[in-house]
Amino acid sequence: MQTNFLLGALQITQDARMVLKRLPYDLVCRHAINEHGVITAAERRRNERSMQTIGPVRSRYMVDPTDPKTRFVRIETDAQWGETVISLED
Repeated sequence: MQTNFLLGALQITQDARMVLKRLPYDLVCRHAINEHGVITAAERRRNERSMQTIGPVRSRYMVDPTDPKTRFVRIETDAQWGETVISLED
């Protein structure tokens, strides 16, 4: 897989690991190729600007896509592209 930006060190919060019950490499791959899931128009524009410079990149995915009441997991690569954190949204 070829990424569109550097992911840096991967971190997953304990609560995200417990809710997902797995390491979400599939979601990290989607994030890395700019398939950012359920994000706002403003987040989409920010991600596009970040691809032309270096900046933060954010993605959001449903924990269980079959359940409309499910929580969301957020994957965010920091502004220097040195670390990517997987966490649950509040």
